[in-house]
Amino acid sequence: MVAVKVIDLAGKIVKEINIDREVLPAQPHHQALFDAVISERAGQRQGTHSTLTKGEVRGGGKKPLPQKHSGNARQGSIRNPHWVGGGVAFGPKPTRNYKIKVNRKVTRLALNSALAIKFNQQAVYFLDENIQLDKPSTKTIVKLFSALKLKQQNTLFVLQPQMINLIKSINNMVRATAKTWQQVSTQDVLHAKVLFTTQPILTKWVGLGEVKK
Repeated sequence: MVAVKVIDLAGKIVKEINIDREVLPAQPHHQALFDAVISERAGQRQGTHSTLTKGEVRGGGKKPLPQKHSGNARQGSIRNPHWVGGGVAFGPKPTRNYKIKVNRKVTRLALNSALAIKFNQQAVYFLDENIQLDKPSTKTIVKLFSALKLKQQNTLFVLQPQMINLIKSINNMVRATAKTWQQVSTQDVLHAKVLFTTQPILTKWVGLGEVKK
């Protein structure tokens, strides 16, 4: 069993929830983590870079040297790829697709492995699911960080979309990021030093099932 503290926005412990270790991998699956992160990073590439081919470089229409008797190799254009200022052979074009396919089961295994790492590090907090802010308040989040001594750590909040005021408050912080559970990737979890979420969100997010209170 893993005991997870449920806290309010003042940093006070409301209760503790026990999660059975069987719902998460006993050992992180490193290959799944590697495949998922590589796929996520590849998907972030815009692919807008483009190089000029031999036919697209300006100039080079005139044959630079006679075909024979010049003592040089035969050249048809100064815009050939091996000439300085020439075109690029097999260079990147915007039509290139950088996506790397990863099966859904591998993606789920990678996410569960990343969460298992955070649970083993005791770096997961549950927020009280009844928390509501009438308006964005960065000062409230600053007090929470101060109470938990998290000022210099990268922190990830996984929240529901309707918690918009809380999300706005958190995203004003330099080392804190708030996302909905549909937006979070494996590398987001790995990069975070501390993870905040709620028990219902985590159950829906990774399918942990029932947890004991």
